Amino acid sequence: MLEDLFRRVAEGSEEAFEALYRELRPQLFPMLRRMLGTPEEAEEVFHDALLKLRAAAAGFDPEKARAATYARVIARNLALSRLRARRARPQRLEPDVHRLPSAAAADPPPIEDRVRVRRALARLDPLERRLLEAAFYQGYSHRELAEAFGLPLGTAKSKLRRALRKLRDHLEEP
Repeated sequence: MLEDLFRRVAEGSEEAFEALYRELRPQLFPMLRRMLGTPEEAEEVFHDALLKLRAAAAGFDPEKARAATYARVIARNLALSRLRARRARPQRLEPDVHRLPSAAAADPPPIEDRVRVRRALARLDPLERRLLEAAFYQGYSHRELAEAFGLPLGTAKSKLRRALRKLRDHLEEP
C-alpha cells in the first residue's frame, strides 16, 4: 500500500501525497510527539518529513526497505536534528526511561512484529536494552547516553553498536 503511494507520489500525484499524509500521520505523529515533547514541534517535523519524503519518493527502493520503515527513519532523523539543534532533552510523556513506550501510542505494527521485537529485546542484557530504548525512544545522543549511564563515550558507543547487532541477529533468527 505505502509502496504504491510512494510510486504515485514520485509520479507527481497530489491525491497520492494526500493519501500518504493520512496513512503516515497516525504512525509517525505519536513518535514525534514523544521525542519532541510538544504537538506543535511534532507537527512541524511531521510536515518536514512529508516534504522530504515527497522529494525522495523517486529514489525509494522497496527492495531495500519497507516504505513504513523508510518514512519512520526520515521522521526520526529530522526529530533528532531538531533536538540537537536546540540542545535540549525531549519532555518525556513517561517518567521511566527504562520502559518501552505504550503500543497504544501509535498505530501499532502487526502483532507478529511487536512480539518478535519484544522477544529479541528481552534476550538482550538489561544495560544493552536500556541503552537501545534511551537512544531510539527518547532520542539520546551518544554523549547523553554516556552521561546518563555513567560510561565513557567510547564504551557507550560500542555497547550500543553491539546491542544493535545482537538485536538484528535475534530478529533474523527463524
